[in-house]
Amino acid sequence: MTHRHDNPGRMTRRAVLAAMAGGVTTLVGCGGGAGGDEAGGGGITAGPVEARSATGASIAGISSGGTGSYAEGSVTGLGSIIVRGIRYDDRAATIERDDDGIVGILRPGMVVSVSGSSIAPALDADGLPVATAIRIRYGSEWVGKVDAVDTVNRTLTVLGQGIDVAANAVFDGDVLQLSAVTTSHYVEAHGFLDLSTGRLLATRLEVSTTAPSAFRLSGQVNGLDAAARTFAVGTAQIAYDAALVLPDGWANGQMLRVTLATSPDGSTWQATRIRQRESSLPGLEVQDRSDAQVEGTVTSIGAANTFTVNGVAIDATGVPIVGTLLLGATVQVGGTAVDGVIAANWVEVKPRAEVEAQDFQFLGEVSNLDILARTFTVKGVDFAYDLSTRIDVLGWVIGATPLVRVKATQVNGVWVASRIKQR
Repeated sequence: MTHRHDNPGRMTRRAVLAAMAGGVTTLVGCGGGAGGDEAGGGGITAGPVEARSATGASIAGISSGGTGSYAEGSVTGLGSIIVRGIRYDDRAATIERDDDGIVGILRPGMVVSVSGSSIAPALDADGLPVATAIRIRYGSEWVGKVDAVDTVNRTLTVLGQGIDVAANAVFDGDVLQLSAVTTSHYVEAHGFLDLSTGRLLATRLEVSTTAPSAFRLSGQVNGLDAAARTFAVGTAQIAYDAALVLPDGWANGQMLRVTLATSPDGSTWQATRIRQRESSLPGLEVQDRSDAQVEGTVTSIGAANTFTVNGVAIDATGVPIVGTLLLGATVQVGGTAVDGVIAANWVEVKPRAEVEAQDFQFLGEVSNLDILARTFTVKGVDFAYDLSTRIDVLGWVIGATPLVRVKATQVNGVWVASRIKQR
């Protein structure tokens, strides 16, 4: 449980930042619709020095001196799950889905928030720092029917909204690559919102020919007409009934998740549920002084190096920022959780191409090894390999099934291993 030490009668800086994460609209990037006057974000720029914590040894950019840990970003591997370069054992974790769906299995490309134990160093030079997950929250951003596909520019249109498909986005379901997606498909898209454009950067796409029971959008409220009970998210026009429970502070600029009936009334969608899209720090009961690391897009910018990433409030006062901080920019932040805010030790704006070039890691026991077909399975994922794959495993050619670490990327729907190393 988060502990609060400040005078309850005084609005502290961190309390202001926590409110900022809850959808307060007085900040750059929080007013009006996506792509409005604030789309430039009033960028914050600093020099090329990356600040790190001086309070303890750095582990994956996180100080090891905290009482616990928090990580938010896409799942970049299994074993149990790998988030922000940390291997979290999720066997005893409570897993929550932050939407209307049924809790399922955590898979690569999903965006998750994890609260866990303190982080232990990697056991070897090629290994990952480790922690035990206590609670994990995940959820997709958009669900709907595909309106258009552009394979050249790697984009989809769903519910009239644009999706940029990351170069390393994971495909699952009825089709396993962008070139096979058609307007007869429905998609469930995981990823990061870009409020400067109103688009979604997809890190995972689950594709089906079966219509879901409901559609979903997340984003920023614009064009709110309380009398007519209508609003928009991006270009999607949405109506809601008087009986529907609305988020506190219902207003333009608020970040929300909205569930929609699958049949629009003309060009207007009917909302069946509206929820505020909030930071996961309070809900996951992240302890104060927990080491924290977040990757995502900048969703608002305040003054004096304060901003939010995926709705999580960041206080980077006095911390050099590597690159230019803009609304919608992809960033990585490391620091310490305090009163629902991450006090940053370092902030780095990452080029999208660099983020999309990241490969995936899988740790587990080999099964279904076929050395003639050059295929095998780890953690329920099927892999192929070829003559360019580096294999550092004793007994591999005789069909042994050791514990391995696999680095791989998904190519045309097939997971292709670039390295297989015995653990």
